[in-house]
Amino acid sequence: MSSISRESLRKNIIVALDVSSVDAAFDYYESLNGKVGGFKLGFEFFYSTLVNLVTNPDSKKAHEDLDLTRHFFKTLAGTPFGDVKLCDIPETVKKALQNLLKLNLLMFNVHAWGGKPMMKAARAVVDEFASANPEKPKPLLLAVTVLTSMDNNDLEDIGLPEEYRVPMVQSLAKAAYECNCDGVIASAKDTKAIREVVPDTKFKIFTPGVRLPGSAKHDQKAVTTPGEAIRNGAAGVIIGRDITGAEDPVAAVEKIIDNIIEAVNNPATA
Repeated sequence: MSSISRESLRKNIIVALDVSSVDAAFDYYESLNGKVGGFKLGFEFFYSTLVNLVTNPDSKKAHEDLDLTRHFFKTLAGTPFGDVKLCDIPETVKKALQNLLKLNLLMFNVHAWGGKPMMKAARAVVDEFASANPEKPKPLLLAVTVLTSMDNNDLEDIGLPEEYRVPMVQSLAKAAYECNCDGVIASAKDTKAIREVVPDTKFKIFTPGVRLPGSAKHDQKAVTTPGEAIRNGAAGVIIGRDITGAEDPVAAVEKIIDNIIEAVNNPATA
């Protein structure tokens, strides 16, 4: 890892823009563009933007926000991670994606729980989009295994005993691989187990629930450091508050890169 440049490591970092306004998202983008690999936009951003435009259609601010939203996605082209976690019947997922992919996403996700027919439908839509738009980057299709906000107690609450966790994660990841997904979203604690059943490193694992040492966990339970995640085999880490909540977000990114280098070069101290 020491031979890999800091600039290369930046591509492993996806910033979670868990904000409710286009203005806030754009501010983070402008300060971090080129410093990280991409930007996650999830339910909070998409729903608040839509609701604001629908409930205040005649206000000056709504028109300004609409123009800014258009400019925002045009500017971000090729860097957004659409954290949409689609999970529905195949036809519904297909039609949703036919619209979402117009945003020129870097990657997006579905729930592996949705099953193979749904994941195959998503794969077909991505391939059709890429074939029709060869000049645009082909977005990665990722499948969510188990949310990092869920620990073993939460799984037991829905009828899945602790000993089922690893086999379940492995089954979901293997199903995603067999459906030609590009990878999964999974806790770093599950990465090694996933690699036991899917050793193909072209199948990428992206890890959310990542925190620098000493940071608060907030609503995440399966938490690891950025360095631990990459050392355990993650292709990238998805980090929000440690960057967006920092006094200096750019400096926070540098600390994350330091943590990755230290963890991989000196495993005993990570």
